[in-house]
Amino acid sequence: MLLISFACSIVIGWLLTIYSAVDVQISLSAVSFMVGVLYLGAKRGLVLFILSIVMYWLINTDHYVSDLLIQTGAFVYPIAGLCAPLFQRSSLRMKRTIVLVLVVVGVVISLMILLIEQRLQHMGGSLWILIGLIMISGVIVGDYCVQAIERVMERKQISQQMMDLSNRVMLEAEKLRQLMNVAPMMITSIDADGYITAINDAALTQLRRALPDAKREQIGEICLFKLEGAQLTEGLAATMNMIERSRQSHANESEILRLEHAVLYMNVAPLWYEPGERVTGFVIVGQDVTEMENLRSELSHVEQLSLVGKMAASITHEIRNPMAVVRGFLQLMKEKSPSSLDHYYMIVMEELDRANSIINDFLSLAQNRVVEKEPGDLNAIIHELLPLMWADANLRGQSIIFCPHEQLPRIGMNSREIKQLILNLVRNGMEAMGDSGEMKLETDLVNGEVVMRIGDTGPGIPADKLDKLFEPFYTTKSKGTGLGLSLCLSIAERHHGRIVVDSVAGEGTVFSVIFEQLATDEETGMVAEEDEN
Repeated sequence: MLLISFACSIVIGWLLTIYSAVDVQISLSAVSFMVGVLYLGAKRGLVLFILSIVMYWLINTDHYVSDLLIQTGAFVYPIAGLCAPLFQRSSLRMKRTIVLVLVVVGVVISLMILLIEQRLQHMGGSLWILIGLIMISGVIVGDYCVQAIERVMERKQISQQMMDLSNRVMLEAEKLRQLMNVAPMMITSIDADGYITAINDAALTQLRRALPDAKREQIGEICLFKLEGAQLTEGLAATMNMIERSRQSHANESEILRLEHAVLYMNVAPLWYEPGERVTGFVIVGQDVTEMENLRSELSHVEQLSLVGKMAASITHEIRNPMAVVRGFLQLMKEKSPSSLDHYYMIVMEELDRANSIINDFLSLAQNRVVEKEPGDLNAIIHELLPLMWADANLRGQSIIFCPHEQLPRIGMNSREIKQLILNLVRNGMEAMGDSGEMKLETDLVNGEVVMRIGDTGPGIPADKLDKLFEPFYTTKSKGTGLGLSLCLSIAERHHGRIVVDSVAGEGTVFSVIFEQLATDEETGMVAEEDEN
């Protein structure tokens, strides 16, 4: 822009060339050329230099070297080019001084050239006055040119700064808007008259419960203080009360709103023009704490259940003592009673044994104890239990097949608990099959894990009941307690295992108990040695 401006100035200066009485053309375009070189530097100023020479050849009919130097200011070009770096770094006052010095130097050099050529010998006093006026005009033009350019550049710099500041403000406003939308809470700001000035997506969604047609583009037209009737929902009414209390107390107000659809923690804070002066608006921040309240309620419920469980475990433990006494006296009474009453005594003792078994299962489930484990062979455990399971199956008219894996790795186990796990699962399968059927026990090695499968040929388990199988006290049996499978899962988890159930209606159910194997024989020996110690 500067280059174009100075080029236009040079052209206009040449078109307004003044012809003196001594046949010397004096052009003020040389001043524009000199100031242009100072602002643009020697390299870009070369364009102005070439333009001045071109204009000289176009305007003048006679061409002399001295006229070329005087009228174009060509002799000032190297001086201005050298001064350009200093000029561009200087203050306005220094720039005006540099231009003044260069104009005076240019005029002095021009006069010296004219004197050498003896072109000023016949000049009168009026012509010298004219030359002085031209020199003063050059100084004024140069000084004005510098001031005008500096003013324009200062305004442009201020304009650029304002634009940069505006862009930064817009960028920060966008960041703030995105931050408000990302924040997991409802944020709304209103002015002192209740008109909404900013709102995030979460708060807008909540507002649409009262104003279904509310749009972000028209949000500034909504005044919360003017809502009434159906628009003033329970939540908005409570928020308005908080705003009024905050206006009167000049302090933050917080409250938990228990609404039909959610539980909200609301906070209202006043905005000040200056601290301690008039309130200019309010910020409303809300957070949906429904899940937190539900979790707190569930936690309280769990704590109560835990306390009840501990009390029940303590009570059931104490019940076994009088039950043992009752059973002992029943045995004594049986020995001294007629044999015709033995059947009744057996029924009573069997029920006492059944009650004692239920108590043992409950205590095993309630106790979260650390079991002592040692490396063991799962196949050997099953072989040890097979006679007992065959006897039970024969009484029911059922059969049992065992398919062991030939090279099954050893696992860390508590043999007593693993036996209890196997017996519970096998007996559950037998009871599910009824008076006939086939139980299949199988051990396998899958992806480095030891798997024990216990399958039956019963009716299967409905899909809607599979998720509840391991819940305590949940049972599908008429005489069941619902503790057997819960106890099995507890044992498996204490052995770092898991239970997977596959059931097909009409074909049967397979319980797969998956254990982690011991890594190497060396580690197995180390574990056994530690257990012995």
